[in-house]
Amino acid sequence: MPRSVHHVNLSVPEDGARAEGDWLVAMLGYREVDGGPEITALVESMGRRVWWFEADDGSQVHLSPGADHAVVPAAHTAVRLDDDLDPCIARLETGGFATRTIAFDGERHVFVTDPAGNLWELIGR
Repeated sequence: MPRSVHHVNLSVPEDGARAEGDWLVAMLGYREVDGGPEITALVESMGRRVWWFEADDGSQVHLSPGADHAVVPAAHTAVRLDDDLDPCIARLETGGFATRTIAFDGERHVFVTDPAGNLWELIGR
């Protein structure tokens, strides 16, 4: 039985990978990490590059830049934030990212589209 999700891998455009990584760090608080030489060798053997970002709980977001990037309209990534959502919403909106908030099951769910066009759902108070 699965215990948790370890990581998600998101497609990003080749020319937008840096902006996407900067967004993860500045807006959501992830930090860039090194996958190590074994992972680097594996990914390069497949003809890809992957950037790794990690949250304080160890969960990760991997970015795969490529010319074949395509946004999937129904797909999204949901993360639970352990803090009040207001500071995150303020950072997003100050950065020019439109947000939409709904209340559900006693929590707030904030939807935002990242620089690569991927939809995120941020869950918290």
